[in-house]
This record gives sequence, structure tokens and C-alpha cells, in this order.
Amino acid sequence: MTDLNETSINSVEAISYRYYNYVALIIILGILIIGKPRKKVDNKNRKLGQWTAEDYKPPSPAPYPNWDLNKTGPLPYRAFKHKYNITMGIRNMDWSSWFEIDNQWFKFHREKLNRLEKYDTSLYETTKEALPAAYELLEEMREYLPKRYPSMFESTEYGIHNKATDEDVNFMGKYRNFNPAKKTGVDPMKLAALLVQDDLAIMMESKDGQYILKGGAIILPGFWKFRDKFNMTLENIHTSGDVPKFKEKLQSGMEKFFVRLTCDKPVVRNNYFLQTDDQLGWSVSIGNEFKGKVGWGTADEATEIEKIHLRSERQSLRRLPKSGAIIFTVRTYFIPITEIVKEPFIPRRLLNGILSWEEDVQDYRGFTKFKDVLLPYLEEKALEQERLGFLPEEGPNVFPF
Repeated sequence: MTDLNETSINSVEAISYRYYNYVALIIILGILIIGKPRKKVDNKNRKLGQWTAEDYKPPSPAPYPNWDLNKTGPLPYRAFKHKYNITMGIRNMDWSSWFEIDNQWFKFHREKLNRLEKYDTSLYETTKEALPAAYELLEEMREYLPKRYPSMFESTEYGIHNKATDEDVNFMGKYRNFNPAKKTGVDPMKLAALLVQDDLAIMMESKDGQYILKGGAIILPGFWKFRDKFNMTLENIHTSGDVPKFKEKLQSGMEKFFVRLTCDKPVVRNNYFLQTDDQLGWSVSIGNEFKGKVGWGTADEATEIEKIHLRSERQSLRRLPKSGAIIFTVRTYFIPITEIVKEPFIPRRLLNGILSWEEDVQDYRGFTKFKDVLLPYLEEKALEQERLGFLPEEGPNVFPF
């Protein structure tokens, strides 16, 4: 007969044995269900032209404060200083500000639709190798837009519902069958560009570390043509456009930056140009965009200050985690010079910036075509402000506002 103490010990041993069996079973099931722990992906040390998909998920954007599609105006980007310098001019991007939408959305949307109706695939294309990145972009926009602008967008099972146009944009269902070789279906970059005011481009890394324009919808370019740059390297895009001092001051740093850009470090930059007509989509004053080579060399001199506009671009760059492609966004801000000179300190600051352009920058920016009309006008408006006490040395010189 077994005594009480021996029974207690046997019972404890039995319970412990069953407990460890249960724990072992749970661990085995966990391994079978979840798999082995993933190694942390390190694309910083990747071979050029190769990318391993990352699990990175961007921070959820905050809703735009008090945003109203009919009332919220464009942000006042004034991307010029008293002294012009050639730099990349990049700064960190707040995740919530990836796309900026305001009360000019309908104007931009109508212009895009009009130009697409006229010129169609001259303005966009997605290569086969860029398709995964294009759909990844759409999926990222599906996450971003309804959270940032909930009164305008909502996520659906297959894409996004645009409340402003009452359209369902289906890109996770039937449009996923887009075939770039046969041009069947709807190009995903076209879909993406019609959701926002920006033009969009996909830059993909080659085996030698070059970044190549492999997809895009450049519908409101102003001065350059998508077809002229499509399938070009970053270097050729800039050298073919005669960007001043690209090789001396920009190329090396820019190419290294593109290779090193990580998914969690998006950037933004601003630039500015003067345009001698009032056309958002294409600057007609430099010539017909589809007839021969055009540029400031083919442009007529400006004769009316009312026709001169400040064209400013807000450009963002971010790397997509799954495909590794870099998405380039270009949002244009367009305002008549006769309006911008009403802002304190702006006439003198813009005038000083233009007068500091070196000769190659003047050629690139069409200085001789507008100088005789614009410079005296800016000087007159600057003096008017200074007589009222808006002295340039006391005024703000912040960038980009």
C-alpha cells in the first residue's frame, strides 16, 4: 500500500510531465504555423540592382486639420532666397504630408483629363518590370489618402472610392490584369495620377547602380516631355535637360543618395521657375510640345507682366518597401506674379534671387525672355513695400515658405 507522501510526489511528477508536454506541443505548433524567426533584412548591403522585400510599414498619417476640398487653399511655397545656390536642397518629409491636396484639385483634375484625352499614352507608361512598384504605390495610396483626407477618399475592397467625383477606382481587382505589352487594361500610373494633383514617376535601380525612369504619369510637366525622358538614367535625364552644373555639383551626391535611400527616410525638396504664360499643363510660350525640339531658345520674349507666373514644384522621394523602387512625386504650385508681389518681403527676395543667377542658370531658366518686363516690376513693388517699412534685412528668409 502506497503512503500519502509517495502519492503526492507521483501526482506532482505527472502534472509536471503533462505541463512540459503541453509547452513543447505549443512551441512545435508555433514553429509550424509561424515558421522560423525571420532574419532582419539588410538592404543597405545589397548587391546593386537587387532588393529583398521589407516588412516596413509607414506611420499612419494624421488627418489634415480642418481640411475642406472647397476651402483649403494651396500652401504658400516660396522656394527662393536672396542668394541662389545650386544644391539638392532636400529635407526630411513628414509622413503625413506625402500628398498635398487643396481647393485647386478640380482644376488640376480637369486639366489632367483634358490632356489625357488629347495625348493619352504620350503622357504615361508603366514597363513590365515597374508594374509591381506601380501597384504597390496604389496600395500605399489606398492606405494613405483615406486617412489623410477622410472626407474625400475611402478604402474599398478593391481600391479607393473618390467621393469628390463619386468614382470607384478599382486597382486590386480587374485592373490588376493590365498588360503593358498589349496596352490592355488601365495603366496603374494613370490611375494613381488621377487621384492626386501630383505627377508621378517610378525610378528603378539597375545592376550598375543607375536609377532609370521605368514608369510614370507626367501629365502637367510645364517644360519637359515624359517621352523624352522615359527609360533614361538619372544622369541622362539631367544632362539632356542641360541642368546647370549637374556634373560638377549634383551628380555624385545625387546618385549616392538614391542608392542609400531607405524606406523610413522620405525626403522632399522645392524649386521654382518663371513661366511666361498662364497654362498649367504645358508652357505654350516655349512652343508646341509635340512639334520639334522646344525650349527657351524657341520662346518669344514676354511683353505683359500679367502673363508671367511663378511655377514652383514640391518634389518628394520615398522608397517602397516591397519592390525597392523609388517613387518621385511632383506637385506644381502656380501663381501669377501680380499676386505674389502682394506678399510682404517677397518682391525684393525674388528679385535678389533672380539677379544672383549665374549665366548658365539664366540660360536654363529663360532669363532673357522675361527680364525686361519682370525686373523693373519687381523693383517697383519692392520699393513700394520698403517705403511702408518692409525692409529686406528685417524680413523672413525662411525656406520654402
